[in-house]
Amino acid sequence: MIIINPSPARFFFPWILWKGDARSRNVHLTFDDGPDPEYTPRVLDILGAGEVKATFFVTGEKALRHPGLVARIAREGHVVGNHGFSHTSLAFGKRETVLSEIERTDEAVRRITGRSPVPFRPPYGRFDPRFRKWMDHTGHRLVLWSLVTCDFSETSAAALVDRVSRRIHAGAVLLLHDGHPNTPVMLEALPELLGLFRNMKLSPAPIEVGKKQ
Repeated sequence: MIIINPSPARFFFPWILWKGDARSRNVHLTFDDGPDPEYTPRVLDILGAGEVKATFFVTGEKALRHPGLVARIAREGHVVGNHGFSHTSLAFGKRETVLSEIERTDEAVRRITGRSPVPFRPPYGRFDPRFRKWMDHTGHRLVLWSLVTCDFSETSAAALVDRVSRRIHAGAVLLLHDGHPNTPVMLEALPELLGLFRNMKLSPAPIEVGKKQ
């Protein structure tokens, strides 16, 4: 299950980063489930052509499988986030299992980029109240989203762009995927989304949540 309407949840979990500062006129593109050898390079090419920076929540398993892509993400100025090691739901899991998923991904990213990721997004966005202390323990900030693009289910780029255009707001954190079977629809829509943001005078920016202690 994906949280489609995060507004009610934000009230109960204010310690989670759901959106950025609306006063900045920034929007934050976030890509989950990669890196993918077919899709991630194409996403990076589109972002590079538009001189746009984003945040990529990678799984540790795929990072180790495709270290060159993780290195490219970091080298091109994007933020690398932690999305768990095996993309298994961690909500209500055993403490040692959750921490292992987080720490193994930290180690994989650190080995490739020289830096540990600070943003953490649990697989499927699923979490439980214990995650607050675990984020403090591991030095992460839990990041979810304020706008679900539904790129995992939309059947056309036009429908995806229309959905975003009706919901976009300053400070929005957009949920996108560079490692999903439906990613080709998102790839077709992405240049149009960047044009939409330009027309609305919104500036795409990566998520910055400080440095890991």
